[in-house]
Amino acid sequence: MKDDVTPAQFRAALEASASVLGRYTGPELFFQQNVALTAAGGAQTVNLPRTLNLNRPVSDIFISLRGRITVTVGPYTAVAPEALQNLVQNIQIQGIHKDFGNLTPINLSGATAFIWPALTQARGIGTSIINGVYQAFPAARPMASNFTGAVGTHDFVLIIRIPVGPLLGMGQAVKRQYTNFLWMAEDWNDSLQTQIRFGDATALGDTTGATVAFTAFQSATGNPVMSIHLGYSLLTQFARLVRSGVVIRTEQPTAQQQTALVNQAVLQTLQKQITANLMVKTGTIQTAGLTAGIDTLATLTDFQLDRTQITVDNKPVRNNQDNIVFKASEEALNNTLVPEGYFLMSFVEGQNALLSYRGDGLAGGSQFQLQSDVIAASANNRQRFVQEMIYGGPFPAQR
Repeated sequence: MKDDVTPAQFRAALEASASVLGRYTGPELFFQQNVALTAAGGAQTVNLPRTLNLNRPVSDIFISLRGRITVTVGPYTAVAPEALQNLVQNIQIQGIHKDFGNLTPINLSGATAFIWPALTQARGIGTSIINGVYQAFPAARPMASNFTGAVGTHDFVLIIRIPVGPLLGMGQAVKRQYTNFLWMAEDWNDSLQTQIRFGDATALGDTTGATVAFTAFQSATGNPVMSIHLGYSLLTQFARLVRSGVVIRTEQPTAQQQTALVNQAVLQTLQKQITANLMVKTGTIQTAGLTAGIDTLATLTDFQLDRTQITVDNKPVRNNQDNIVFKASEEALNNTLVPEGYFLMSFVEGQNALLSYRGDGLAGGSQFQLQSDVIAASANNRQRFVQEMIYGGPFPAQR
């Protein structure tokens, strides 16, 4: 709630919260376009010609891709564990916020964006369908793609859901907390732009020995279709009383890619911002049959790093001594199963954004870092991370 409200406005807010908060619309089609995916033409970028429609507060973005993959001559030599999701190489949404200036609230690979909601909830995550068969909840260990790379036709549907609020799970109290993080017109005006980069057939795995073509869904001709749907929240008069915040998610390689055995390696210096969650993704890079500019992990593994910790001046914020035990604890607290290769360190297991770590209050000169032991050596090791940060919102000022 904003500080400068009158008693009458406060009473109106209470009435609005009782009748409005937590009400959401179904996803509404915002944009649709054919995407001419290729066998080995490299990545291609689609810039949406329209800014996101904020005529109501946005709660979720749904990205849908439908098409057919035809494999002839021979099967794929190898298929990536996140094959279908890798067709969406990157999702980037950026704009100009009235309080914080130029921001990029979303900058994620399609594979990570697909899994992101599954880190704290077992429903409402992404959807992957091949020939009418839904992919099982993506917590398999090891995770395997339901695209097999076999010779034949593979009609696919991929849906990626991107919540704009912090990773909290999905309880009724959580839905109400999201009012502080919805994308509203008064905050962003008409500035939120979307860019999506797509991969080619090699993003799915090693195509050696296979001939691959993309066409329209359930058709031997045409092109796959990308659709963007927006989910809205219905705040009515309460919208102008919300103390708005912005959640930032940027996926990036760690500053030091660790390929050799080492203890307490500094993977990354973190930003001194309010931090709700930090996710580390580990695997090995695909090296064979990959078009230049396409980024695909050939494997995902939980046994590349151990004792992964967030530290301040080399002192752990949480004293993790075993990644597998820590992961089991996070799964229990969030009532979910986290896929292999994904490791979540959450400060908000209590499903309250105010539990976030106040990195914005760290002293000048202090070191806010991500550290870990490396327990498997390989030149192909890769580590990526997302520091989910919050700007503004309902947080009291640091004293």
